[in-house]
This record gives sequence, structure tokens and C-alpha cells, in this order.
Amino acid sequence: MLEKLFGRKELRTPRVRLMGMSERGLNLFTMFLSGPAKGLCEVVDDGSHEIVIVDVDAPDNARLWMDMRREFHGPAIVLSVGKRDLSNAFWVSKPVQFEQFKLALEQAKLAVAESAAKLTVEKEPPLKPKAPELAQAREVSPVAAAKSSAVSVRQTAEPETPLTAAAASGMNESMEERSQNCCGDLADEAYLDPSQRDRLFGDCSGGLLGLMREAMRMTADGGVVSFEGLSARELYVSAAEDFVSTTMPEAFIRSLCVRSESSYPVKLVQVDKTPAQIGASEDQRLRRLDNMLWKVALWTSRGRVDAGVSLDAPVRLRAWPNIPRLMTVPHGLRIAALWVGQPTGLLETARKLAVPHRFVFSFYCACKAFDLVEQLGAGGHSKASASPTQVAAKTMTQEKRGLFGGLLKKLGF
Repeated sequence: MLEKLFGRKELRTPRVRLMGMSERGLNLFTMFLSGPAKGLCEVVDDGSHEIVIVDVDAPDNARLWMDMRREFHGPAIVLSVGKRDLSNAFWVSKPVQFEQFKLALEQAKLAVAESAAKLTVEKEPPLKPKAPELAQAREVSPVAAAKSSAVSVRQTAEPETPLTAAAASGMNESMEERSQNCCGDLADEAYLDPSQRDRLFGDCSGGLLGLMREAMRMTADGGVVSFEGLSARELYVSAAEDFVSTTMPEAFIRSLCVRSESSYPVKLVQVDKTPAQIGASEDQRLRRLDNMLWKVALWTSRGRVDAGVSLDAPVRLRAWPNIPRLMTVPHGLRIAALWVGQPTGLLETARKLAVPHRFVFSFYCACKAFDLVEQLGAGGHSKASASPTQVAAKTMTQEKRGLFGGLLKKLGF
């Protein structure tokens, strides 16, 4: 059984996700995978990974490990200076050496194969009764036979459902819902049809996202800001402390991102409280300021960009977002790599990478929320927009560039 599974292509080159790495660490490890370890695994960021490779040496990566384990229960390869004994994980010491990494990867592949083999056994149908047993069966009426058959079907199907079909269906729905919540559900036809061009633009930097950016500016040098007016829900932000705390669940915040700011007038108020006095967010997914701002930008965009943004001007990534720490945008790593090495327009990026346009547009807006991207004009210079709104935004960005540079450094970008 295991040999048969190992013969499958996806287990010879397993799909892996990288997590917990700094920008420098991510670049170095990507070079390692492109050089000595080329062909051993395939890095993906679309949720199809079979193995996670995580660097656990950063101070807050213990929390990252727990968050990862709540969503992914498969094997992991742990990178650290000192040895770590973690459940269903294989340790590789840093700096990473080829032989040790290859051995850990083989062990992780074996764990994937064993899990797949176990699932296959669970899904196998029960053996048919032997002929003598059938011969001894007494005659029953058609009605009794139908009732007996129905009971037999229920007894056979009910134990399998949570392990097989229902679980697989729930997983697929979850990934589809996550993709739509992250990047909207605009079909590619809307991006390619000039008559539907208006659907691609909206206010993707205002609303809750604009308020959060303003709160970050207010707390760059210290202090905590409270959002007042969110239906008695609490939200506190401090950029200097890299702190966010809220009583709202993630789904409620997502709903705020699709509403105009006028529908919930909010005031930003400095409060005389420390993060320790306020405490952590009730929803564990909302306990990092950088991660929350990234999510809010994606939920606000939903596959659209601000009015005035060119769909054809080349996009350049000025600095890498800390992708392993942030909510995954499908194909985000490929998009970022393209924009770093070869600035490309939004529509052309989707065509060149053969990915849905909504992922490209949403990724652009999330990076723009951190001032990590810029559009270039002729000669490779930054493109000036004809839109007064965008000109004003650009002027504000230039005035705040030093401030946001400090914020980005605090948030790990």
C-alpha cells in the first residue's frame, strides 16, 4: 500500500507551505530550495499543502505553531537552532543542511503516506457475506426486506460519513468560502469584459481599513486608540505596541469591511489604558495587528482596486510582505516574486501566471495597505495618477513615508 502511494507524483514531490520565516530567512530558504534542494518539494500557498515547514525561533512563533495546528494536523518540519520535540514534527537544525533536511522530508512524506493509507482502509467497503450464509437466510416478505435493507444502509453509512464524504465536502466548502471571503467571487469574465469594467473599482482604502491606518498613525509613538461607535463592540489598536484587541469575532469584522464608513460612524479616541490592562482579543485569529490589517485590506478589496488605479501600468513590489505570517492569498508568493523581479500590470499578471484575477487585485490592495507596492510609468518611474484622489493619497503617502517605514519595521515587514 505504501509503495503504491509513494509511486504517486504528489508524494515524490510533496506540496509544502512555508511559515514563520522573516523576510531574510524566507529569501535564504527559497534559494536553498532552488539550489541544493531543488526538486525535493513544491512550495504552494493555495491551501493544498501536505507538509508545513515552519521556523519556530522567533519570539512569538510558539503562538504561530498553535494557530497552525488548529488548522493543519499533518506532518511538519521544524527549523530551529536547538532541538524541538513537537507532535507530528521532524526537527532540522539551523543553518539547514541538505542531508538532514532531505531525511526530515522523507520522514514527513512517510507520515503523509501512512495517513493516506489509513484513510483508504477506512473508506474500503465491507466484505460481502459468504455464499453459505446467504443460503441459510430465511425468506421474508418484501416489506420486511425493505425495512431491513434501510436499517442496514443506515448502520453502514452513518459511521463512514464523518470520516469520509462529509469531512471531504466540509473541507472543500471551507477552502472555497475562505477564498471568497479573502478575495471576493468576481469571475474572470468581469475583468476581461470592458463593459463590466466598473465592477473592478471601489473604495478599497476607506472604511474600516482607512480608520485602522489612521489609528496606526495616531499610536506610532505610543498610546492606545479605541474605536467608538461599533455597536457597543470594543476595538483597541496600538502600533507602537504591535497590539490589537477586540471583542468582535472575525466574521463580524469581515461584515464591517463590506459596509460604507457612513453606515457606522466611528470616532478614534485615545484611551488611558495599557495593552496589559485591556487584554487579548477574544477571537484568537485577531491578536496580531499586522495580520488583522492585512485581512481587513483583503476583505475590503474583494477583488477590486481603488478608482484611478491603472490596470495596465507595471506594479513593482518595493518590499516583501511577511507572507508566512499572514492570511494566505492563493498564489500570493508567485505574484510577489513576479512583481519583485519583473514589474507587471494587474491584468497581465493574471494572464502571465494563469491565476484568477481576483487574487491578483486583492493581493495588490493588501500590499498597498502597507505601502509595499507602486505602479510604474514609462521609463520605470513611479506612475502619477490623473485622479485627484490618488494624487492626494500619493502626497499623504510621501509625507508619512518615514512614519510608515517605522511602523512596517515594528510589524515585521
